[in-house]
Amino acid sequence: MDAEADALLWCVLPDFDIQLSRPRIPVSTRGRVRATLPESWTRMRTSTLRAAAGGLVVTRAEVEERVIAPVIGESFRVPVPVARVRRAAGARAARQVKAWVDDVLSEHGRPEWRRPWREAVNAAAEHLERYARLDLSRYRFVLLPRQSHPIVRALILMAEEQGIPTVFLPHSPMTTWQVDLPFSYAGLRGDAERELVVARLAADPARILVVGNPATTVLEDPMPPLRADLPGVLAVSPDPEPVLRHVIELLQQGGLDRVLVAPHPRSDLSVLRRLMPHGWEMHRGNRTLELLRQGAPWMIQMSSGVAWEAAALGIPTADVRWNGREPDYPFLADETVFRSLRNPDDVVRFIATVSEFDREQSRVHARAWSAVDGAEAVTRIRAFLSDIDGPRPRIADGWAPGGALRVASRLRV
Repeated sequence: MDAEADALLWCVLPDFDIQLSRPRIPVSTRGRVRATLPESWTRMRTSTLRAAAGGLVVTRAEVEERVIAPVIGESFRVPVPVARVRRAAGARAARQVKAWVDDVLSEHGRPEWRRPWREAVNAAAEHLERYARLDLSRYRFVLLPRQSHPIVRALILMAEEQGIPTVFLPHSPMTTWQVDLPFSYAGLRGDAERELVVARLAADPARILVVGNPATTVLEDPMPPLRADLPGVLAVSPDPEPVLRHVIELLQQGGLDRVLVAPHPRSDLSVLRRLMPHGWEMHRGNRTLELLRQGAPWMIQMSSGVAWEAAALGIPTADVRWNGREPDYPFLADETVFRSLRNPDDVVRFIATVSEFDREQSRVHARAWSAVDGAEAVTRIRAFLSDIDGPRPRIADGWAPGGALRVASRLRV
């Protein structure tokens, strides 16, 4: 591949690696219809760009807004330029990377990813061209709350090209695949996250600040009394229907007939209602955190970031390990805090032992992964942003050629 294709490949590698590592699931009807349409008919939604706090702030989802909003104050929408003329080099790079996509998926026997991966390449190539037309010189920094999305990584490259520092502020607890920090500056939530990056990528710990989580105030609150009169909570992620069905059936087989289902903001509520057994209810509020603060007697989830909030509030929490899958979030790996559920017997044992749960140990564990939250986190982050002083080399780029994440990946690169 030439230099343009290498840059485009860098944009898409992390997400592709995540997806290839996940178990195969049946292709939905929507996916089959999508595969019949020309690639040019579908577009990946662009990020929302806003000018705030002297920088350019980038978000793609509600959970990111929750983290950013308390910190930045007043903001103004910045339009993303349209790439009116496609450069020949960009088109050639896209063809090279899509040929690589076809070869890799053929090698791994995963044809179901061919259309979405090719579309992701198209979208990243298009956004490289659109962001190249964006004048970033008016901003002190570009603030990004995620690092694996192809379009986000396209903006990282264009900011670097214009000499503008990039800044990372995580929108969620760190996942196993988001340990790379291809940024000029980074603020992580806790000491355990920083130690993980240092261990995996040999990053300089002095370049990573611990700033906490501005989106919650759970560490400032006392732990609520657990209420046996309330139903337990199933916090679901926006997983495909077969995965959701497995989780719900597991709880049913474990004898749970009184459960309150807490959807994710991106959950398909019609699918959840169809899968929910008689007697189960759906939470109508905005956030699962509301239920935890009320003193839910327990919570079951599968690789959900809300498990950190449950740990901070001392709520007995279990993690479903579907098909033996390890949790996406490293903080969930401690089974003395988060019970693992692999079969119905595990469910029965978890419910039978919630009264023995060590709530203080749970909060200590939560603080290791996010040292502070609320107002103190906001204060730390604002000081962190005010101290930014020009561009610097990337802190840790695990997806650069020879990088630790790239070398370990099943992708053929």
